[in-house]
Amino acid sequence: MVRPNMSVLLLVVGLFAAFSAQAQDRIASVGDSSPETVELAAAGATSKLVEIVRALDKATHTSTKIVLHPFARSIKETAAGHADFHIPLIQNGDSPAPAGLAFVTEVDFGQAQFVIYSRKLAPLSAKTVAEGKNIETEAGHGSLFPFPVNETTCVPCSLDKVIHGRIDALIVSSEIVDPLLDNANYKGIHRALYKSYPIRALVPVNADSAATRHYLIEGVKHLKKSGELWKIIPSNIPYSDWQP
Repeated sequence: MVRPNMSVLLLVVGLFAAFSAQAQDRIASVGDSSPETVELAAAGATSKLVEIVRALDKATHTSTKIVLHPFARSIKETAAGHADFHIPLIQNGDSPAPAGLAFVTEVDFGQAQFVIYSRKLAPLSAKTVAEGKNIETEAGHGSLFPFPVNETTCVPCSLDKVIHGRIDALIVSSEIVDPLLDNANYKGIHRALYKSYPIRALVPVNADSAATRHYLIEGVKHLKKSGELWKIIPSNIPYSDWQP
């Protein structure tokens, strides 16, 4: 029996690994550990953020390795140079990006509409919400507000607290809460726009990101022009002041 030459095997394995690495043009770190995304991954499906990266690849005829991380870890991994870019992060005016990262300001993925959910018996607006004594927002978004807020990891729980008067308001992205308002239990909720924020990608500052920026800029422009981006995330729809 002819035994395989170990040196040849190692060479073949090495060449295959190198080819596989080169087959990916970049690494995208997607910050999304929501229960919905975990369930989709377990079922072999994909989240909207993953769909966006795949659509960008198709538009630019390139290939990206997609890594899913909890949000905070995704930020950290990208800042350390372990990924070429991170999505998503909303940009709050002139506030700087997280340490070690820079916003790709040339393009955005639409607007995130943050809405104030208070009680109809005690409605709050963008002008009056700072007067509330107990305001909550989704974890990771506390820095968006110039007044005290508490962060929550259970948005539906916070909405229940609003309806029962245990907190004055909940301020979160409308795409998270609006679908819940079909429930008759929330007919007493009042909606009011707080602010719209651009949704952007982040690149590490200590790396040459020219090629990554080009990929993002040209890819997003193409997806917007074709309308495909809005099919994945309808973040181009203006705020509608409807009430439950």
